[in-house]
Amino acid sequence: MLPLFEAIDAYYHQADNDREMIERSLDIASQEMLEQNHVLTSELEARRAAESRVMTLSNFDTLTGLANRSLFVDRLNQAIAGALRESHKVVVVVLGLDYFKLVNESLGYSTGNELLKVVGDRLRGCVRGSDMVARLGGDEFALIFTESAPGQRDIHPPHYRRNTNDEVEPGTAELLQRIMKTVSTSLMLADRELEVTCSMGVSLYPRDGTNSEALLKAAGVALSNAKRIGSNNFQFFTVDLSAKIQARLALQGQLRLAVEREEFVLHYQPQVDLCSGRIVGVEALIRWNHPELGLVPPGQFIGLAEETGLIVPIGAWVIRTACAQSKAWERQGLGSFRMAVNVSVRQFAQPDLVEYIAAVLAETGLEPQSLEIELTESLVMNDVDRSIDILQRLKAIGLQMSIDDFGTGYSSLAYLKRFPIDLLKIDQAFVRDIETSSDDAAIVKTIISMAHSLGIRVIAEGVETEAQCNFLRLNMCDEIQGYFFSRPVDAARIGELLAQDQRLADHLLRFKRTKRSLLLVDDEPSVAHALKRLLRRENLQILIADGGQAGLDILAQHPVDVIISDQRMPGMTGVEFLKIAKNRYPDAIRIVLSGDSEMRSVTEAVNDGAIYKFLSKPWSDQQLCDCIEEAFLHKEMADDNRQLQMEILATNQKLAAANRELEKRHAR
Repeated sequence: MLPLFEAIDAYYHQADNDREMIERSLDIASQEMLEQNHVLTSELEARRAAESRVMTLSNFDTLTGLANRSLFVDRLNQAIAGALRESHKVVVVVLGLDYFKLVNESLGYSTGNELLKVVGDRLRGCVRGSDMVARLGGDEFALIFTESAPGQRDIHPPHYRRNTNDEVEPGTAELLQRIMKTVSTSLMLADRELEVTCSMGVSLYPRDGTNSEALLKAAGVALSNAKRIGSNNFQFFTVDLSAKIQARLALQGQLRLAVEREEFVLHYQPQVDLCSGRIVGVEALIRWNHPELGLVPPGQFIGLAEETGLIVPIGAWVIRTACAQSKAWERQGLGSFRMAVNVSVRQFAQPDLVEYIAAVLAETGLEPQSLEIELTESLVMNDVDRSIDILQRLKAIGLQMSIDDFGTGYSSLAYLKRFPIDLLKIDQAFVRDIETSSDDAAIVKTIISMAHSLGIRVIAEGVETEAQCNFLRLNMCDEIQGYFFSRPVDAARIGELLAQDQRLADHLLRFKRTKRSLLLVDDEPSVAHALKRLLRRENLQILIADGGQAGLDILAQHPVDVIISDQRMPGMTGVEFLKIAKNRYPDAIRIVLSGDSEMRSVTEAVNDGAIYKFLSKPWSDQQLCDCIEEAFLHKEMADDNRQLQMEILATNQKLAAANRELEKRHAR
């Protein structure tokens, strides 16, 4: 029996050994499987992360976190499909930041990137959850949204121009306005306060296209038109607009060829000193000598050149050509004077502008003080600190500086004092109605006084009449420029004007005593001519008008010292005429000839200051001559006082300029 028990015991022992081996093997296998599962899990997570990363990179913008063009197009296709089912409209907006390139060039690309992030965040806050915002690239963003429910009030911004076929609900215009306002809210970047505006192009489904490609293209065309019109506005796509854009693209191609072929010419407009009457400068004005269209004025291509960047090589050509021409006139013995050249926004942003101008002066041999750089008011105010730095570097070379179109921008006196400016140009918008608009007259006087207090000379552009010139002379303007003296002409004609020593008439100069001038206003020709014969004398210019309106027309063209008007005239009485004359030309001495029956209205006019004196019928010839002589003496006394004041102001201006120069030297 013993062997049997031993056999059983041995069997169980072997079984235990086998079980332990199996359990050990199972433990090892389980551990290996766990390790393999862990590896597989890690690989799966890595693959999912990679797929998510690929999905993000392929659908979202890495800088702003907004959807990119690919995802935008996909969502737009979905929106179109939904609109087709539900019969509603889809609005596509393409938005571009105004002057973004200037931000990059002046403040650096990192600042530009921060600005894009801020704009992206602001756009997110402008739309609903069902809408979409994307960044297409560069400074361009895009939005998709469906139109708001009707019944909202239509509030369009002042700068929005409604197209005749705008099929847009009020809520859409309100949203576009809100987007512009939100984007343009000022912000601090790189320790500077920036206010960046935007322009937008808008297309509608199904009016402007039935697929994403057509709608994006239409919105892009509308954006181009918005930027061409000016910053901070939105425009809807139209069929006519598409044709205009195509024509503009064709012109752009021709303009590129024009740069390569140098199809440009310069004309020059004289700038005349109101003390000497002589030409003291010329402004270089570009023309495009188009092979088919002839001479194309700058207004038709400069804006396009700015948009495309072609203004940089064009502007460089203008500076070089103008300097060479100025030196050529000098070599011809025609004298040395200022050559004024306009510098654009893009040119001013070029980092090598100062070095380029210095090289041109060295190449042409022109003295630096003979070159004047004209900058617009809005350009120098865009980035004040940088503008001051560049202006000071240009001034260090020896150039003269002027601010063009002064009064139309938003400069402040504090900044103007910091700019090394030699000359302010009063914009022609203020000069045009200077004789009839008290507001424009006040603005011009203020600009002249302000500039002179800082030691800065003043030139008025757009002067077209003698009356405008005389007003500017009497109010101490230093120079004029405009059609009254000469329109822009070619270099040969400027040479002739210089050779002939062409000047303003003496009576339009600041410190010259003018010839006496008298205006007779009477509807009876025989009476007017009889008075003219009576008053004929040496050094007296007599003008005749047959009524009040004709008298006002003469006053608008000629400076007059004394006005004599009959009271009884059809259409406008003498008193009515002289009241208008007093408001427009207060320096003229006004006399009325009246009958006894008209004394009440005449007396009231005397009390109101509209009339200096009146003569009642009948009067003697000697009485009339004595009255007129007294009026001239009164006027000449006032003129002498004014001239003395002008001389004092001129002296103060020179002192202010000298003090300003001393302050600059002391600051160095």
